[in-house]
Amino acid sequence: MSAEQSKYYQEALTEFNEMDKEDPDAWDKRITNTGCYVENLALQLCHAETNDWRQCLGEMKLFKDCWQSKGNDQRVGTIDANDQ
Repeated sequence: MSAEQSKYYQEALTEFNEMDKEDPDAWDKRITNTGCYVENLALQLCHAETNDWRQCLGEMKLFKDCWQSKGNDQRVGTIDANDQ
């Protein structure tokens, strides 16, 4: 089963779609702006349930690939000018 088909990814996708109907808080906005909200949440959900990163390698790869494909490597260690 691919990470996109995992229960964590599906749960994260559902939560993201529900959040779109609400007014997200500042943290959710920052994560959404990375373009990797679902991948980030799927990784968090997996780790929270398993308490073992090794069981979340598919979710971790999906998040890493998303992060890099969206050009977020430059975001680390910086403050987004829109969030000041």
